Amino acid sequence: MKDKASKVVEKGTKERIRDVAIDLFSREGYNAVSIRDIARVVKITESSIYNHYTGKEDIIDSIIDFLITMSQPSPNEVTMDGLLEKYGPEGLVMFIGKMIMERLKVPHIRKICRFMCIELYHNAKIQDFFKNTFIKSSYESWEQIFQKMMDMRLIRKYDAKMLATEFFDYCIFLYFDCFIINYDEAAFDALIDSMIGKLTSHVRFLFSTLGKTETGSLGEDK
Repeated sequence: MKDKASKVVEKGTKERIRDVAIDLFSREGYNAVSIRDIARVVKITESSIYNHYTGKEDIIDSIIDFLITMSQPSPNEVTMDGLLEKYGPEGLVMFIGKMIMERLKVPHIRKICRFMCIELYHNAKIQDFFKNTFIKSSYESWEQIFQKMMDMRLIRKYDAKMLATEFFDYCIFLYFDCFIINYDEAAFDALIDSMIGKLTSHVRFLFSTLGKTETGSLGEDK
C-alpha cells in the first residue's frame, strides 16, 4: 500500500512540475526560467525535480509529448467519410477548424502555444517540433481532406496541395495573430471567438468558388 501511495504522489509531483514549467515558460520564456524558479513555485527542493526530470530539456520533451497526446483524435471519432456525409465539405472544414480553435481555450494548450511562439526563433527543439510536427503534418492532413472531397466529387477538381496551402496559410496567420500580435491572456477566450468568426468568413470565401461547379451542381465540372 505504501508503494502504491508513493507512486501516486510521484506522478502528481511530476505533473505539477510540468504544469508550473508550462506556466512560467509561457510568461517568461525558457531561458529566463531556472530549475530553482520551478522548484520554488512547486514548493519542493531543486534536487527533488531531478528525481523526475534530468533537467529543463527533459521538461520540454514532456511538454511536447503532453501537447501531442492532447491533440490526438479520440478513438471514437467518426471517419472522414462519416463527417463529410454529416457536414458536407464546407461544414466539415468549419467543424474541424472550430474544434481546434476551441481547444486553444484549454489553459495548458494556450500556454504551450504561447511558449512555442516565444521560443520559435532561438530554440532548436521547439523549431523542429513546430515545423515538422505542428505545421508539416497539418498541411499534409488538409491536403488529404481536400483530395478526399475531390475523390467523392464534392468539390471541383483542383490541386489538393495548393488548396491545403491556401487554407492553412490563413490558419497560421490567425495563430500568430492570436499568440503574438494581439495576445491578451485576460481576454483570450473572446480573442479566440473573434478568430473563429474570421475563419468562418474565410471558409465561406474559399467554398464560394470550390463548392459548386459552373453548372451549379456539386461535383466535377462537365
